[in-house]
Amino acid sequence: MIRVVCVGLLMLGWALAQNTVRVVAAADLQYALSEIAQAFLRQNPGLKVELSFGSSGKIYTQIVQGLPADIYFSADEAFPHQLEQAGRTVPGTLRLYAVGRMVIWASNRLVQQGLDPRQLGPRILLDPRVTRLAVANPVHAPYGRAGVTLLERFGLLRPTRPARWEEMTAGIPAYYDVAPLQRGKASFEFVYGENISQTAQLALTSTNIGLLALSIAKSEAMERAGVYWLAPLSSHLRLNQTFVILQGQDRPEVRRFYDYINTAEAHRVLRKYGFLLPGEQPE
Repeated sequence: MIRVVCVGLLMLGWALAQNTVRVVAAADLQYALSEIAQAFLRQNPGLKVELSFGSSGKIYTQIVQGLPADIYFSADEAFPHQLEQAGRTVPGTLRLYAVGRMVIWASNRLVQQGLDPRQLGPRILLDPRVTRLAVANPVHAPYGRAGVTLLERFGLLRPTRPARWEEMTAGIPAYYDVAPLQRGKASFEFVYGENISQTAQLALTSTNIGLLALSIAKSEAMERAGVYWLAPLSSHLRLNQTFVILQGQDRPEVRRFYDYINTAEAHRVLRKYGFLLPGEQPE
């Protein structure tokens, strides 16, 4: 009798697992992908979607180390491509789903002091009152890498020694001349978030300003607390955001969610949060 009960519980657990789509995703998708999953479940009431968010690079490392997941959404194309090259994905499923946008976000507190990023753009960072800047850690966060290249594009950082992104563990000033950002200030420091969602929280609670994803800046909390300047696509590392089904996980329910990302309903949500769809150009 005990054996039968145990087998029954195991079979129940197996059935529940088969009806669950496990999604690991870049933190810039926190709001958009949650809405997409809710819409998907309304059309597929027998299924379940588990969402986990973090930095693309850290998720990549966890997948390599055996993280159980079905679909991986990255904020870039490099990490999924590395998984594909290593034979850790379902062949032919690596696909571009959106192009990400960067912003400089500032709190209403700074705006009230005359520091409005919509008017100043990157020049806001030169003001003596801006002494701390929230940025995602470029070691493993694509939006952190894009943020560094944005500052470099506008002459606010100058490289001093070459290093691959994943090697920049000593912090941005160890690899770049930050004199333009320090000039006329008693101090200046970068405050690093482990992912772009945590970076937004740092901007909200600590620094009052940050280099953020447009998809995060367009959330209700961030729009209520501040305003942003949208960076031109050409001014930073291009964020070609891709997703892929992981090796051994091409089950019908997984494929159903994977295909749903290319529907008009999912595209509407991605546009709502400022993503460009494949082939689209900014207005």
